Amino acid sequence: MLSTELKLLKEKRKLTTQQLSDLSGVPVGTINRILSGQTDNPSFQTVCDLVIAMDGSLDELVGIKDLPSQTLEKKSRASEEILAIYETMITSKDLWIHRFFVCCCLLTLVLVFLIVFDLLNPAIGFFRN
Repeated sequence: MLSTELKLLKEKRKLTTQQLSDLSGVPVGTINRILSGQTDNPSFQTVCDLVIAMDGSLDELVGIKDLPSQTLEKKSRASEEILAIYETMITSKDLWIHRFFVCCCLLTLVLVFLIVFDLLNPAIGFFRN
């Protein structure tokens, strides 16, 4: 099956075996064995090199067709829903981060006030002369 698909792709591109060898870097003998079906299981890299040299795609080689537009629309809607969920989560987290920042600022202000008050009133504060 692989050899048949590769032969069809080679004929479609109108390449000779030598031209295919020059373009792919795969030896002519190896190409002949693959195309004749003598090689049962050619390496993935060799097949990739041949397909790339013939401007084909591995999907086309194994018979994977383009997805119907309806399936693409479903995937697009699912992606949009996931993005909406993430945006909601990020908004919620931003709100909590903002609240935490405000609390830290308030606590810092209270601490600064206590230290200044303590320094200005040495008789009753922690810092005494």
